[in-house]
Amino acid sequence: MTIFAGAYCLNAKQQVPTALTRELHAALRTTDDKRGHRCRYEALAFVLESWDSGAFEESTWLCNTDGVTKVTGDPLLSGKPASRSRQAARLGQALRSGHFDLLAGSRGSFAAVDYEAAEHRLTLSTDHVGLRPVYYAVQDGILVFATAMRMLESLPWLRRSLSPLGMAEVSAFSFPLAGRTPYAEVTTLRECEVLVATTGRVSSTAYYDWAEAAHASPAAIPTAPQLYQLFEEAVTLRAGADRSVYSFLSGGMDSRAIVATLLKGERRIEALNFSATASQDQYFAQQLAAEVGPRLALHCLPGGNFPNFSFLALAAKTALEQVQPIDVDRRQLIWSGDGGSVGMGHVYMDEEMLDIAEQRGLAEAAQYFLKFNRIALPTKAMARAVAGTMPGRLHQAVLAEMQRYARREPGRQIYLFLLFNDQRRHLFKHFETIDQHGLELLTPFYDAAFLKAIAATPARQGILHRLYTEWFECMPEVARRTPWQTYPGHVPCPVKGDDVGSYQWEEKQAHHRTSPSERLAVAKRTLQALGTARRSGAFSTGGVTLAAALHALGLRDCGHVLAVLETYARHVRQLN
Repeated sequence: MTIFAGAYCLNAKQQVPTALTRELHAALRTTDDKRGHRCRYEALAFVLESWDSGAFEESTWLCNTDGVTKVTGDPLLSGKPASRSRQAARLGQALRSGHFDLLAGSRGSFAAVDYEAAEHRLTLSTDHVGLRPVYYAVQDGILVFATAMRMLESLPWLRRSLSPLGMAEVSAFSFPLAGRTPYAEVTTLRECEVLVATTGRVSSTAYYDWAEAAHASPAAIPTAPQLYQLFEEAVTLRAGADRSVYSFLSGGMDSRAIVATLLKGERRIEALNFSATASQDQYFAQQLAAEVGPRLALHCLPGGNFPNFSFLALAAKTALEQVQPIDVDRRQLIWSGDGGSVGMGHVYMDEEMLDIAEQRGLAEAAQYFLKFNRIALPTKAMARAVAGTMPGRLHQAVLAEMQRYARREPGRQIYLFLLFNDQRRHLFKHFETIDQHGLELLTPFYDAAFLKAIAATPARQGILHRLYTEWFECMPEVARRTPWQTYPGHVPCPVKGDDVGSYQWEEKQAHHRTSPSERLAVAKRTLQALGTARRSGAFSTGGVTLAAALHALGLRDCGHVLAVLETYARHVRQLN
């Protein structure tokens, strides 16, 4: 597990300011717990700081008189197992030569930085989805970059202002679209992006184009068995020589697919489940563990209040290891089903959306998408100018992303929009705090070859878990003997089980069960958040006050207004 941050002067004769160098050093880590290994490279016009916990048990810091290369994650270059140091060397050579075919054949999740001293050339890149973030900004002739937004937020040197569209997208989607961030000055690398900085110039290119090949034909459509073969390869590549592993295991299909495939390789699994007691998510996981037997040890662990799910996993794993011996080969790595819901399950789409896209175009499909998924801004609490223009800008932003890659099938364009926005940002919180929790996630559903093959299938075959269900039939039989949870309205589980346990997607009317004191507390927090968020110019004092009053009286659930206000307030406090 690695993080890095650095600064590059566009003028090779300019020196990185001493204050900025100090700020980068201080920003790299938020704790000083003596863990891991810290590295530093410094030249007149370039500085790079890196920290590695050793989760992958092999360094990817390559430094000599020619320059420096650093890689986070595991690129899985050429789709073959290889030492990470060797991969870093090959990746550095490819970035310096400008020949990116090697990256196009990669299957893993990674971010990379390379600096060639003789040419004063900086190259930044990320994986096929952009799962591992790299943020950057150019100011006063200096390009600063980091793998966590908090590092750039902590630099007094970097001037920051809010991006109106970026913040609106965070409010509506919980993440910005495209390469935007909450800040107008900061951008994040996109999927397959390579950013190159040379003296006086910054340019960008892509090492792979997700647009449909002109020669694609029905004969090239992958079958379910072929897709499973690619998934099995994805698991095998990431597992390496491990014989005992940690994995999440819920009651759904994603983690079950991973666990079943790991078991096929004769591995032992310590499975972690954080579902509510007496829920289907827990009960179905327990049934699978009982069916598998000793090679699958299921640990049902309590949840809690943590900054993100990774801290919960760390706390639970640490407590577990203190009370019983756990024999796991790489203890900081956990297998996770992240990416399966969109990548394989095609969630957030339905038949009507595809019909609209095919018959009336993507512009109307984008409108339907927002309505279908209940994505909207709290316009009644927003300033009149913002409320009048921002919904239209939000629609245009969605449409632009749907149109980003030309495909003969509009449904695939919607799928790629989701893959490179919702799913690309899915683990950003995990990577934002990775220096604190120290966990790496192994995520085969993000495997590049697997996703490319799925993208070559008809979107209508994929929605509602149709393709997933067909693909699931290729799983080892043990995965299909006990029931699993499915989405409402999607292909149901064919295995009948006891009608017990709470269902994950049950409609809850939580607001009407809250006490007057709880509602009043939310209303007070709403008004407090307004005090800071008002500086953004995005909110109406009267509209927010009315929302707080309605919530306090129990007449309307306006908790979403509080969430938006606190999001704005947090980012306003980061401005300088």
